[in-house]
Amino acid sequence: MNPSISLFRSLLREAKKVDNYNFRLYAIRRVKLGFQLNRSLAGNEADLALREGQENLDIMRRQVVLGSLYPSAKSVMENSA
Repeated sequence: MNPSISLFRSLLREAKKVDNYNFRLYAIRRVKLGFQLNRSLAGNEADLALREGQENLDIMRRQVVLGSLYPSAKSVMENSA
């Protein structure tokens, strides 16, 4: 599988684990936008973007762990869904 597609799917998977509703939607939106903006990159620029994406994935994983330690109350938007 293409490393960029694998990174995209991993980032979305981690973003969906974020506890807080607003942060979760922001993370999902930010992942999609980041990949759309960097779609046309090639060569060294693409490698740098993939490294930055991997760093962001590591950050998001840490945030998910921290969020699970201190859970927040469910949002009104989550209760209606």
